[in-house]
Parts: sequence; C-alpha cells; structure tokens
Amino acid sequence: MQIQSTRLGKVGEAGQTPASQGVSSGKASKSARNQSRERQPDLNRFERWVLIGTTQQRISSAQSSEQALGVAWNELKRLEPQLGRQQNKALELNGRLQQLEEKISGDNRPLTRELQPRLLQGSAPQLAHYRLDKIDLLTPRSESERILLSFPVSGSSVEVQFPANASEEEVLRRLNTALLGEKIQVKRDGKGSLEFSLPEELRRKLDEPVLLRGEGIRMPAGNPIPVRLSQREGVLSRIEDGLARGELRQEQKRVHQLLNEIEQSVRKLKQYRQNVLSQLEKVRARTQVTTSQDVEQLQSRLSETLNSGGFAGAMSGLLAQANVSRQTVVALLT
Repeated sequence: MQIQSTRLGKVGEAGQTPASQGVSSGKASKSARNQSRERQPDLNRFERWVLIGTTQQRISSAQSSEQALGVAWNELKRLEPQLGRQQNKALELNGRLQQLEEKISGDNRPLTRELQPRLLQGSAPQLAHYRLDKIDLLTPRSESERILLSFPVSGSSVEVQFPANASEEEVLRRLNTALLGEKIQVKRDGKGSLEFSLPEELRRKLDEPVLLRGEGIRMPAGNPIPVRLSQREGVLSRIEDGLARGELRQEQKRVHQLLNEIEQSVRKLKQYRQNVLSQLEKVRARTQVTTSQDVEQLQSRLSETLNSGGFAGAMSGLLAQANVSRQTVVALLT
C-alpha cells in the first residue's frame, strides 16, 4: 500500500482556528484604539492648567491693588492732620498727590483715577473722561450755528445744529444725540466745561485732536481747527487743586470719604483673594484623586468666583487663545 504524504496547510502551521483569528484581530483593534487614545491630549486637563494660571495671575493682581491702595491710604493719613492746622489757608503740596496719582492709577495701573481697583469693577464698561476747556459751547448765543466735529482716528464726523439762544440743557441734549453713534456722552463738569466720556477701548478717538469747524459764532468758520481735549484729573489731583484754592473744608471731607472707600476696597480685595485661593487649592488637591465629574464641579465654582470679580473677559480670552493654538498644544502633549 502506498501512503501519500499530506502537507500541512497554513492554518495547521499557525495552530489557529477562524474563531481564534477573530479574537486576535479584536485584540489588535483594541490595542490600536488604546494607542490612539494615548496619543490624544487631555483637553480638560489643559483647560484646568489655563484656569489655574489665570487664577494665579488674578491673585497677584489683587495683591498689587492692595499695595497701591496702602500707599494712597498712608499718604492721605499723613495729609489729614495738616488740613486741620491750616485754618482756611491755601495748602500747596507741590504736585505730591498728582505724582502719586500717576504712579498708582491710570493706564496699565492696578487702580482707576478714582482709586477704585480695576479688579473689582465687574462687567460694567470702563469709561475714559476728557474735558473741552478751551472752547465755550455752553454760553447762549443770539444766532444759530452749525458745528462739525471730525474724529481723524475713526475717520468719522458728526454735525450739530445749535439754535439761537439755546440753553445749556439744549446744547447738551443736541451734542449727546449727535454723538450717540460715536459712543460718546457729554455733560457739564464741576468747572463749567464740557466733559466727554467714552469706553476705554475707544479712547484713542479723543486722545488725538478733534477737528472742529463752525460758522464764526462759537467756532471759527473755514478750515477745521484741531482741538486737543485734556484728560480729566483723578481724585488725588482734584484734592490737590482744591487745597491750592483754599477749599480746605470741602477737601477735608473728600479725604475722609476717600479713606473710608480705600479701607472698604482693601477688605473686598482680601475677601476675594482668600476665596479664590481656597477654590484654587481645592482644584489642585483633588484633580489627581477624584473623578473627572468632581473636578469639573470644582472648576465651575472657581470660574464663577472669577466671573463675580469681572474677569470673565480675561479668562475667556485665554481659553480662546488655547483653542486657536490647539494644534500646537497637541504637538507638545503627545
């Protein structure tokens, strides 16, 4: 009898059945998915890093505001006894308060010119104030006049028609109506001049000279003339000016009120800083030991605390930057 040799097939060589092949394929697919997930960045974790960094920056800003308020409080406390000894005589401070005001308030400073912490201003828009003190538009005139105001920065202009013998209230009403589209408000300040107010982000419109043209009554006729508005003084400068004019009793009251406001602002800053710091420590401590749901709840509380202080814009800006540069983030984290 002749026996023919049988050649083992590939299945026999692999020692696998079709069922075992399916199991092997499933494992390979699962492994590939796991590797894919490992390569994906944890965006929630990245957003937590951004939130923590933003919070630390705000805590630092709160400390800077407290220090600036402390400097102002010490200076006003030194000034307070002098006011009682002056006996209604003018008090010259040689620009002492004005120099302090420039140091701690204004643009890119922790305090506004009214010595209010920018950190606690909330979501209300911040306004810049300017004074038109070289031209009198408020005094009634016996003739009507048409005035053109042009803003070179924005390339826009408005026209205002003042009737004859227009009252101060009528002049203000017509100016505010005409300038509504420019987001500029006008009122009479304490010195009898026109005060123009507009949002901080539009302040360049009044930082540069405004071109004015009239009909020879309130304003010269012919070619427009450039007029530079002066920025309104802060509260410390106004106190110093009042003391130089001998208005001691009025300024003494203002100093006392300002000291109370400073103390109140410092208390609010301390409370805010402690609250945010407490929430921040909770996020840090529990990020590694709790579920993602718990961490998200803590993040939500911390975000609410930031929003209550008026920082939603800054925080959203950072998160928006993170989203824009997400490809870069992915490259760094994978």
